[in-house]
Amino acid sequence: MDFDECRQIIADVMPGREDQSFGPMSIGSTPASADEGVRVIIEGIKTATSSPLWDFPDGCLPFEGALSVLLDGQGKARAILETVSIEIISFDQVSEDFAFAYGEGDRSLTWFRQEIGHWYEGSAARSGNAFTSKTPIICERIRVAECLHELCQVIGEGPDAQRYVSARGER
Repeated sequence: MDFDECRQIIADVMPGREDQSFGPMSIGSTPASADEGVRVIIEGIKTATSSPLWDFPDGCLPFEGALSVLLDGQGKARAILETVSIEIISFDQVSEDFAFAYGEGDRSLTWFRQEIGHWYEGSAARSGNAFTSKTPIICERIRVAECLHELCQVIGEGPDAQRYVSARGER
């Protein structure tokens, strides 16, 4: 899915906000991790994500209010995410709170530094970049602005309504 397709989805679902389009987003580097990413984001477990600066060679970075289309492992649009906040910090400055909001592993800072650090090392090697604990990363807080997944149900009304996946009636 390209930027124009994402912009069109946002225009169709959230008329008037297409100028906030940032493009497609998926979690991880495999179809299975992208599917898991959709699940934990829609369930509200994952409310933060991070990216290396080398993923944005044109310098066009996510911004507060940016809208991204979340893709599953097959490249299907499953949600529109809004960037709530963004901070560029060195990897070693990631907080326990951010690691918990990241919503993966055991949600600890130790897990984040070990596993996500390992992922960044591999990503850097594949892209010809260097990674150290001082490498700046983009830390985003995100929220589901609109759920496009057929299993997503909404509890409550208004902007604070909670969204969740309910294949079996569980939260």
